[in-house]
Amino acid sequence: MPLSPPPASEKTHNKSLVYRHDIDGLRALAVFAVFLFHAFPKYLKGGFVGIDVFFVISGFLISSIIFTQLENGSFSFWQFYSRRIRRIYPVLITVLVACLAFGWFFLLSDEYLQLGKHVAGGAGFVSNFILWFESGYFDNAANSKPLLHLWSLGIEEQFYIVWPFLLWLAWKKRFNLFTVSFLIAAVSFALNLHWYKSKPVMDFFSPQTRFWELLCGAMLAWTNLHFRETLLPLKERMTIFFHRIIFFGSEKPDEKLLSHVLSVLGMLLLVVAVFVTKEKGFPGKWALLPVLAAVLLIAAGKDGWFNRTVLSNRILVWFGIISYPLYLWHWPVLCFARIVKSEEPALWIRIAAFPVCILLAWLTTRLIENPLRFGKHGTFKTIGLFVAMACVGLAGFTIYQKEGISERFPKEIHALQEISRKDHHTNPAYWNGCNSGDKMTDYKSCPHLTKHPSKPTIAIWGDSHATHLVPGFEKHLGNRLNILQRTGPSCPAIIYTDSKSICQTNNNFIYHEFTQVKPELIVLAGRWEFYDYKKLEETIQKLRKNNIKNIVIIGPVPVWKTRLPKELITNYMKNLPHVFKSRLKADEKHFIKIDNELRELSKKWNVSYISPSSLLCNQDGCQTMVNHLPENVLSFDEAHLTESGSNYVVSLFKDDPFFRIHKP
Repeated sequence: MPLSPPPASEKTHNKSLVYRHDIDGLRALAVFAVFLFHAFPKYLKGGFVGIDVFFVISGFLISSIIFTQLENGSFSFWQFYSRRIRRIYPVLITVLVACLAFGWFFLLSDEYLQLGKHVAGGAGFVSNFILWFESGYFDNAANSKPLLHLWSLGIEEQFYIVWPFLLWLAWKKRFNLFTVSFLIAAVSFALNLHWYKSKPVMDFFSPQTRFWELLCGAMLAWTNLHFRETLLPLKERMTIFFHRIIFFGSEKPDEKLLSHVLSVLGMLLLVVAVFVTKEKGFPGKWALLPVLAAVLLIAAGKDGWFNRTVLSNRILVWFGIISYPLYLWHWPVLCFARIVKSEEPALWIRIAAFPVCILLAWLTTRLIENPLRFGKHGTFKTIGLFVAMACVGLAGFTIYQKEGISERFPKEIHALQEISRKDHHTNPAYWNGCNSGDKMTDYKSCPHLTKHPSKPTIAIWGDSHATHLVPGFEKHLGNRLNILQRTGPSCPAIIYTDSKSICQTNNNFIYHEFTQVKPELIVLAGRWEFYDYKKLEETIQKLRKNNIKNIVIIGPVPVWKTRLPKELITNYMKNLPHVFKSRLKADEKHFIKIDNELRELSKKWNVSYISPSSLLCNQDGCQTMVNHLPENVLSFDEAHLTESGSNYVVSLFKDDPFFRIHKP
């Protein structure tokens, strides 16, 4: 997390605490890297390592203060935590309140519920634990979490809850604080290496696996305070060594040469870390790159070439001073833009977000942070900020408890939000025991949904896009047909002879079951754009060989840009029509191509074909609700039918001749 220069009173304890412009410049580079990664992840894939640089800087500066004050007898827990509160709380409270205010008007109930939970977590500095149990930092779901970035603040503050007490106790017992720091850092780094493969999400968010990064800064601080004279002979030897490697001749080496070397090496390592580090397997050993880069740049001192010429640049230093509020503002701005647009914001929006965040950071620093951080009435400000943060956290928790306060919107929007929140619970076919689920059961415990010896059997086979049709078949055809459901998520009715996947194991079971049961009709349905649907020919061939002749293929349903209830809510709020185009033009052509190819494949093999897209869409757009009632919205997400949607879609083709089958 970026930090501003220590207040003037903290600069007088030791010469080593004299303000260094280059450290603020390093903060600026770190926050730029994080921002660019979040705004343009394709171009700066390792920009997230800026967080690790922040950890080292924070460990160095704060530990320098604690070490110095312990030695001169001025350390006070109250003063330490009071300064931390006045440093951290003003900007954080501002950002949390702004997110709650924005979310009140623009977020759906499930989104606002999640935001409330994250606000409470951010106020209590436990965001990393909340995110740990939700998903990974790099998951797609992360893009919908405006306070995702507070995980780093949580780890840092957890460190500073434990670290001062541990140092104070070690100091009282006269233990060497460098040794204490080294041992804890070694254990933390070992845990990081132990878990980064087996438990990557835990490794990323756990304080135990991240403390070593802050402790590297702490060890550097102790070295800077106490080992200068001890290391002076080594420094002289290294200076001579590098001089002989770099220059020709025997003239006296520049005494700042080692600083220049450390500075350049740190710069190169930072560049490599930003452009080479990958998401997979991070932190693990990859975190050594940005951590070592930060250690080298800080150790180089203000006279190192890169530190002096680049990091101490006035403009970069100014950005470093506002880096903390800039870090806190950048992700909510980008994330809310994504949520409002219901897709990745356009390039110009992401570019424009940068000056907007800079302005917000500067205003926050000037009008809120500095007045509350410095000046008189420190105790009163500390208590007031603590109470204010508790109130913000309570507000977030209340929003979470009240499930996002859906009463904020009219009844039409409320109905749509309920369907969106309930997700696939709105379609019972996912939970009736005949959908294989994550465990990929072999269906032995799943009988016919309606079984009567005198009725012919219709089998529905495929992935979740077969599952969502089951309620409609049951309602409209269940009175005269036995419905046999054989579905599983992401498992199409395609038999790959060279595959050994769990899906294929289930499909083999289903195929052999059909050869024994011999349904009078088999319906093959799926989200065909995800698969090599031309392989359906192999499935049809196998079924025909076993004298199963009546086969129906059901084509793609309309696929929306995002969850249909959310699109409809957006249209309600903008007073736009509720029937509209479902896809971008490129996607439209793609789906038309799939529809046509499946139709031709069906003709080739003399099987029946149903096109839901043709039934639901025309040149003006695609139907979204039944009878214009929000509670009868057709899809609960971007593609899966609700129970109402299933009933309606099947009603459009239930009277087709190929469903008028009889038991032989």
